[in-house]
Amino acid sequence: MAGGRRTAGAVALAMTGALLWVLPGAAPAEAAVSTAKVVIGHSVDGRPIVAYHRWRPGLWTKKVLVIGNMHGNEKAGLRVVRQLRTRTLPTNLNLWLIPSANPDGTAADRRTNAHGVDLNRNFPRRWMYAGAGTSNYSGPSAASEPETRALLRFVKDKHPRTTIVFHQPLHGVDSYRAKSMSLVRALADAMNLPIKSFDCDGGCHGTFTDWHNDRTPGRAVTVEFGASPSDAKISHVAWAVLRVGSTS
Repeated sequence: MAGGRRTAGAVALAMTGALLWVLPGAAPAEAAVSTAKVVIGHSVDGRPIVAYHRWRPGLWTKKVLVIGNMHGNEKAGLRVVRQLRTRTLPTNLNLWLIPSANPDGTAADRRTNAHGVDLNRNFPRRWMYAGAGTSNYSGPSAASEPETRALLRFVKDKHPRTTIVFHQPLHGVDSYRAKSMSLVRALADAMNLPIKSFDCDGGCHGTFTDWHNDRTPGRAVTVEFGASPSDAKISHVAWAVLRVGSTS
């Protein structure tokens, strides 16, 4: 029975062209964690935007997406994703991890993508042309950037129940236009972070979480680290992601 499930899982994954392997040390066959790496798009400069998938075939029930960063100079979330790629996975969690939605900005250690666009002002929800020549530039039109379009396609295709996207350095869990305050409270409590309203100084335009919450069935939350979170804080937040994602 267990062998049949593994074979079916391998065949299904092979049909998508993804690579399947079992993590070292995974226990019984029926509880083995499967992992896939998928390229979901490419940046302006041609860098791959990568998603890692971790799940237990036949057991997963709650789909969670974690995005390490959208602003290339905000790198704490990359450390969280790195830990989540190897942490013990709750049996009911179907986990997707995108280390960076902005690989060009991350490589250059700048907020924007290679076109100088702030990706978190480029989504097609309350989009407004603004900030040309600044690090908050909206882009010439909604979803003008390949990185934005890659995330739009991915979320529409995968339909995550819960999405957590990391930013810096405002230190808190965002309640602004929240779709699920219970999720906001659960994350703030588990991560030991305050609840704050990050309203972009009077009203946000073109943000990922606002688009996600308005246009999809799932709920998305922004989590802001401080400027220089410790390794202990990163480890605690990674634990909190798994705990809240599997229980909320």
